[in-house]
Amino acid sequence: MFRGRWVLLVAVVSFFLMSAGWAAALPINGTYDESQHLVRAYGVVSGQVYAEPTNAIRGGGAWFDVPRSLLPGDLDCTFKSADRPAASCQTPAPDDESTTRVGSAAGRYNPVYYAAVGLPLLISPDFAGIVGARLVSALGAALMLGAAVLIAFRRRRPLLLAGLIVVATPMAMNLNGAINPNGWEIAAGVLLWSTLLTLFRARPGELGERFTRWLVVLAGITGSLLLVLRALGPVFLVLIVAACLLLSRRGAVMALVRRHDVWWVLGTGAFVGLYAIGWMLLSGLSDSEGAIGNDAADLPWSDALRQLSLTRMTFWVNQIVGQFGYGETTVPTWTIIAWYLLVAALVGPALAVVKRRHAFVLLGVLATSFLSLIALELFYLRNIGWSQHGRYIMPFGVGLVLAAVSLRRLDRALGTTGVARIVPGVAVVTGVLHVWTLLLVQSRFQFGQGRGLNPLRGSWTPPLGSFAPLLLEIAGVVLLAALAFWFVRNAAPTDAAVAATPAAPRDETLDPVHPDDAAPQAPVVTSVPATPAQVAAETRLPNGAVAP
Repeated sequence: MFRGRWVLLVAVVSFFLMSAGWAAALPINGTYDESQHLVRAYGVVSGQVYAEPTNAIRGGGAWFDVPRSLLPGDLDCTFKSADRPAASCQTPAPDDESTTRVGSAAGRYNPVYYAAVGLPLLISPDFAGIVGARLVSALGAALMLGAAVLIAFRRRRPLLLAGLIVVATPMAMNLNGAINPNGWEIAAGVLLWSTLLTLFRARPGELGERFTRWLVVLAGITGSLLLVLRALGPVFLVLIVAACLLLSRRGAVMALVRRHDVWWVLGTGAFVGLYAIGWMLLSGLSDSEGAIGNDAADLPWSDALRQLSLTRMTFWVNQIVGQFGYGETTVPTWTIIAWYLLVAALVGPALAVVKRRHAFVLLGVLATSFLSLIALELFYLRNIGWSQHGRYIMPFGVGLVLAAVSLRRLDRALGTTGVARIVPGVAVVTGVLHVWTLLLVQSRFQFGQGRGLNPLRGSWTPPLGSFAPLLLEIAGVVLLAALAFWFVRNAAPTDAAVAATPAAPRDETLDPVHPDDAAPQAPVVTSVPATPAQVAAETRLPNGAVAP
C-alpha cells in the first residue's frame, strides 16, 4: 500500500507539472475558447450560476458581469490578424475591478467544472487569477490521470502505463493547463476506461475487495463527471460502457451486478444524469437555432464533402496530438507522425494477437470515433458550418489504445523483455515530443507565428517568465519517465506470471499486489500419497508438456 501511494503521488505530480508548463506558457485566450470559459467560470463563482439564454455571442451563450481587469483588449489578435502576431498585440487589461457586461459562448454550460476551477478568478480577477484557475484545472486532471496510473500499478500492467502516457498527448496537456472543461472530460474518459476495463475483465478472485470497491467508486465519479462536463458526455458514457461490456468477461460482469455498492453508484449516476438533462433543458444548451455560423454553412454539399475528406479529417487527426491556439499554430508533420507511430506500436500488435471479437471492438472504437465526428459535422453544417474538433472525441477515442494494452494476449506476445523495452521507450520519446511541442508554441506567442525559436526572448513574456514553463515541462516528463523505468523493474509481472492462466478461483478478498488484505492461509497437508498421473498433472506446463 505504501508503494502504491508513492506511485500515485509521483504520477499526479508528473502530469500536474506537464500541464502547469502550458498554464505558465500561454497568454490569455492562448488556446481554444479560453476567453469564453473564463468568463463563465467567474460568473459561476461570483453567484451568476444561471444566466438567461440570449444572443450574447455568435447567436447564443449568455451575459455576465465581470471585472474589467479580467480580460485584456484585442483578445483575438493572435489568430485573427493575418500575420499571426505575438501575444504582445493584446492590450493590457486595466487596473479596474468595476464590472462590465461580457458575453460568453459557454454561458449555458453546466456550472460544475467552473465552480471547481473559478475561485482564483474571484480572489484575483486578473492574469494571476487566470493562471491560478489554470493550475486548479491542471491539478484536477492530474488527479484523474494519476489514479489511472495507480490502477496500472495495482494490476502490475506496465503496458497500461505506456497506454496512459500515449493518450496524454500534448493537446490533452494543453487543455488541462487552460480553463476549458474539455481537458477534464478527456482525463475522465481515460480514468473511466481504465476502471471499467479492470472491473469487467477481472477473473474470479483476482481483485481484492478494497480494490474493487475503490474502482467502483472511481467509475461512479468519472461517469458522473462525463455527464456534467460537456453536452456530449452522456453519449461518451454510453459508448464507453458498451465497448467495455463487449470486451468483458461474463463472470466479472455478473459478479458486479450482485454488489450493493454498484447499485448505489448506478443510482447516484441516474440522479446526476437527471440533473444534467434538467440543466441542459433549463439553460437552452442544446438550442443552436439562432447560432451564427462560419462561411462553410453555405457550401454546396459536394464542396462540403470534398473539404471534409481533404482538410477537416486531417485537422482532427493533427489536433488530437497538437494543433494549438485556435488551430493556427501547428507543429511539424514529423511530430504528429512520431506520436501516431507510438500508438501503432501498441495497437498494431494487439490487433494481430487478440481474439477476433476483441479486434472488432478495437476497430469499432476507431470507426465510431471518426463516424461520430463526420455525423456531427454534417448535422451542424447548415446551421453553424464547420464545428467539430478531434479533441472532442478523445474521451471515447482513447479507448482504442487503453483497451488494446488491457488485453493480456498482448503481454504474452511481447513477453516481459519486450514490455520492459517498450514502456520506458514510450515514456522517453513522448517526453521529448512534449518539451519540443511546448517550445514551439511558447515561441510562437513570444515572437509571432513562424518567427523565432528562443524561449528567452520575444516581444511578449509569459506570466512566470520565459524559462519557467519549459522547466516545469521538463521536470514533469523526467519524473514520468523515471516512474516508467521504475515500474518495469519493480511492478512488472514475471515471465511465468504473464504466461500462466489461473486454473481455479481464489479468495475474493485477496489482492494480488497487496496480499496483506487477506489472512494468510495455512497449507493443507494430506497423508494420501500422490499417484504418478497426479504428479504429472501437477507439473504440467501451460503448453501441455510435462516438466522434467
